[in-house]
Amino acid sequence: MSKHKQHRFHFIIVNCVTGINLVLGLLSVIAVANDQLTLAAGLLLSCAVVDGLDGPLARRWDVSSDFGAQFDSLADMTSFIVAGGALAYFWADPAETSIPVFAAAVAAGAYVLAGAIRLARYNTTPSRPGYFQGMPTTVVSSIVAITLLTHKDLQGYGVVLLVLLLSALMVSVFPYPRLSAFLPRLPRWVYLLLLAATLASDHRFQIVWVGTLLYLASGPIISVRYRLASRSR
Repeated sequence: MSKHKQHRFHFIIVNCVTGINLVLGLLSVIAVANDQLTLAAGLLLSCAVVDGLDGPLARRWDVSSDFGAQFDSLADMTSFIVAGGALAYFWADPAETSIPVFAAAVAAGAYVLAGAIRLARYNTTPSRPGYFQGMPTTVVSSIVAITLLTHKDLQGYGVVLLVLLLSALMVSVFPYPRLSAFLPRLPRWVYLLLLAATLASDHRFQIVWVGTLLYLASGPIISVRYRLASRSR
């Protein structure tokens, strides 16, 4: 295979991965429409896994492009924002709880608007090396999915408050560490310990949920540390 054909082949593979992310997001919406919220949450988590592949592959094969960046952003909008907002609305379950439909709709609408703003800002604003400005949409949708899987009894206003909090964090200026830059710095024994704890435990999703909460808190904590450090100079 010639170098040009190989480059083209790699370009197609990377964008096929992005396309899989988009289709999984659509399937999540379909699952929500059929009241299969657990399946929808699992599909959202699958989207997050797939989304973590196309960028590294594009950089490894040197096939990054403006088209790929726009395609990835559209896939993220479908998978993490539209599908996540739909899941949040039906998880709040206004039909079966005392929560007004209006409240659930406002929360889902805030989530979608915040996610769109977050993606637009990411595409147009230079980011700080090693950090995101505001919580990434991938992490936010994963938190929604994992919380649903670990706390199925949570409904109504509890879901609304969670969704509004995540919406605010998406459009915040808190610095959230890029996992691609942070995770490689951890020693191998940390990975082995986490893997052993997850495999040996009957509460695997709870362990992952605790990890997501730690990440959720990391943005405000890092922001406070920077402010205190700047004042002490």
